[in-house]
Amino acid sequence: MPINRGGKGKDVRQLALLSVVPAMMVVAPLVGFFIGDWADGKFGTEPFLTILGLILGFASAGKEIYKVIKRVSQSKDENKS
Repeated sequence: MPINRGGKGKDVRQLALLSVVPAMMVVAPLVGFFIGDWADGKFGTEPFLTILGLILGFASAGKEIYKVIKRVSQSKDENKS
């Protein structure tokens, strides 16, 4: 029996993609913070590398969230066709 790949499967895929967004908003800045904090301890540049790590973490989270939203909107456009 063939598997029905109708609209319901695509809706689940979109929901899965969008559910990753909150995790990205938390994890990326935390990783940047901890890497920056470690580098500050190693090089004695406190707090500059921690702040830089946070900024880079937020920027990378924003970039990845943009990619996810773009991918979801493209799949919505495909559903309409």
